[in-house]
Amino acid sequence: MAYLFNGVEYPSVTKITSMLNKPMLLRWAADCAVNHIKEHLHIIQNTTDVHRAEDVLEAARTVYEAKRKEAASAGTQVHHAIEAYIRGDVVDSILEYDEARAGFAAFLSWESKNHVQWLESEVDVVCVTIGYAGRFDAIAIVNGHRYLIDFKTSKSIYDEMPVQVCGYRQAYNEMHPDQPVDNLAILHLNKETATPTFKPVEDEIERKTIFFNLLVSAYYYQRNHDLKNNPFVKAAKGMATMPF
Repeated sequence: MAYLFNGVEYPSVTKITSMLNKPMLLRWAADCAVNHIKEHLHIIQNTTDVHRAEDVLEAARTVYEAKRKEAASAGTQVHHAIEAYIRGDVVDSILEYDEARAGFAAFLSWESKNHVQWLESEVDVVCVTIGYAGRFDAIAIVNGHRYLIDFKTSKSIYDEMPVQVCGYRQAYNEMHPDQPVDNLAILHLNKETATPTFKPVEDEIERKTIFFNLLVSAYYYQRNHDLKNNPFVKAAKGMATMPF
């Protein structure tokens, strides 16, 4: 996904971090295939109907795609519901999946146990000095401290997520030098157990930010991107030194 700011297209933070290896996703995809085979083992064991067994095995190849899309839809509903809630709108009609309702319940549970003042929601940012853009979920005062918060509804909190929020922080502070944000956090909302986990990102923020910037540079050099009026694309194509 590309963001357009002042006539220039920039890659998103999530596009940049998608370059990182995600071994847990490969394990999850394999588990989806194995579970599908187990559920249909009686068909495979029926030697009189080989074609149905082949259908089961073929379907196992792509069963993870359907589950991934359903999980993404539920996660999107949770995000939209939280956005509506912060605005003061009704959210019931947004939550169609049971997992989405559980994720939103986790959010309400966390909010009820903390002193939270929402300041900004669905915040678009761009970092013109490094060459990327994105959107994070909220700025809020939590128990007296101002945080940049990103909501996550994945199975767990993965290694690339703290790197993402460091990228958001850098872009936000570039846009708001008079009101920089120092505190970062990931609010994980478990869609199965309705359990929230608020995880501040406190360790090695500067190192994670530098690592993210190197990923941005690698993104431009690794691929022949077509981003409108983007000076970093032109620099990478000409093998010139990056502007940062």
